[in-house]
Amino acid sequence: MGKRYLSSAVSPQPLLHRWYAWPHMINPLTAGLNLRERQLATLRSYLADPDLHTRAVADPGNYGRPFLNPSGAGFERLKTFHEEVTVDAAPLIDLADDFTAARVLVEEHADGGALAPLYGQLPASLRGIVELVYDDVNRASIRILEPVLYRSFRDTMARAQRISLLPRPDRAQPYIFNSPILPDASRFDLAVPFDAPALDALFAARWSSVDVPELGERLGLAPERLARFAEFFTETEPATPPPVPDGTVRVRFFGHASVLLESAHAAVLLDPLLGYTDDGIDHFTVSDLPRRLDAIVLSHAHCDHVSVETLLQLRRVVDTVVVPGSASGSVLDPSLGQLLTALGFRAVTRLEELESATVGHRLTVTSLPFLGEHADLDIRAKMVPLVEIEGRRFVFATDTTPIEPELYRRLGDLLTGVDALFIGLECVGAPLSWLYGPLMGRMPDRRHNRGRRLNGADAAMAEQLARAIGVRRIFTYAMGFDPWLKHLTGSDYDPASPQKRECDRLEASCARWGARAELLHLRAEHTF
Repeated sequence: MGKRYLSSAVSPQPLLHRWYAWPHMINPLTAGLNLRERQLATLRSYLADPDLHTRAVADPGNYGRPFLNPSGAGFERLKTFHEEVTVDAAPLIDLADDFTAARVLVEEHADGGALAPLYGQLPASLRGIVELVYDDVNRASIRILEPVLYRSFRDTMARAQRISLLPRPDRAQPYIFNSPILPDASRFDLAVPFDAPALDALFAARWSSVDVPELGERLGLAPERLARFAEFFTETEPATPPPVPDGTVRVRFFGHASVLLESAHAAVLLDPLLGYTDDGIDHFTVSDLPRRLDAIVLSHAHCDHVSVETLLQLRRVVDTVVVPGSASGSVLDPSLGQLLTALGFRAVTRLEELESATVGHRLTVTSLPFLGEHADLDIRAKMVPLVEIEGRRFVFATDTTPIEPELYRRLGDLLTGVDALFIGLECVGAPLSWLYGPLMGRMPDRRHNRGRRLNGADAAMAEQLARAIGVRRIFTYAMGFDPWLKHLTGSDYDPASPQKRECDRLEASCARWGARAELLHLRAEHTF
């Protein structure tokens, strides 16, 4: 057979109990809550009224809304799947049920007195995994000891995890968070946990040729499956990205919030969410990455900024992953550091606000405060990265909402000499319940839920921030305009959308005071 390369068109989708795995599906408790409140609830809704879902998904305006697309699976297949997954996912569903019971226990009995007597009444699955605490106004809550939680459910999670290989991107794939991804003739499933070292060997084959049968053996494949597995490989050696001239920084936009900063001596990738070749679109893909990354930087734990699918492919090529520090123990705010450890990463750098980390000799990352976009919840796993590389300085404001301009005055000395600002103008975000609903013990009323949205900045806010830090080069991004990511972001480019109109307003207003704003879309590259 000879040595071959993993095709740059192959899309390796991570699944948990056959649902696409995103950050809240890695932590066992948030996974159980999402399975109970989102995935299984949507599946049961479909089984109760399949015609309703069929009509809904036929309307393009409902793309991304909580309707199941069977993708040809058929009612009976989905009914059987529901019976199977209800049994297979029982440990995680039971954990979610026990957590709900513990919330009731605390609410009914934590009256300001000592909490020690309540520990004996906790469900068995939570004992040794949670701490009962009061906050500064004497409200009781449950703090999760995340390292113990992951340790206790490692085998449970590993058995439910697999990688499903697609030979090329499926532009017609339904919105990936609402429907299970069942086996079909186009897919090839690898029943390996996400932290398996053998996955590093698989993804190394993107750039280094491998003996396919030997790799298949490492992945535990039966001999009769090897011929099909080999179809995902090619004899064509991948091209090497062009070098970066010494003394310059090359900026490449890979889609959504994924930006690569690269010099002759260092490379850092921000919020990677990568696409693949052979999708009919001209854009940078996984094949355009350098062979080594000094760092990956993750700004916050939302699923369009922390892609499990992408991170697993880059585990072997990155020296460290820089994340915002978070050890709150809140179910709403899982630790990114713990998540990465569960994904098999060994080098993780955690930064508290205003802390810096130097990676190598020419790259520094500083964690700036991130306000807004999280529906007023107490979320700590978020930062605005300030990246310094080869003497150039870049601020990645991503989805931050600069609701308090005084913050940037107080940080003035940190923000001098910024070469470029990257900021999203997702000015009409989803309501609180869209992302955090399954994790909430009590939802706010309908009016407050719709008012507390996952909004980013608008043009006026972005301009105000640019003026505050004195930057004259602004890039707008992270608005779901990338057609190859529609199945993940739920949206596509619309020139009449509020987001695009805000981009146009920002470009016009910045031009009037000598700054330049530009929307990053499709294929974009700049040199500083």
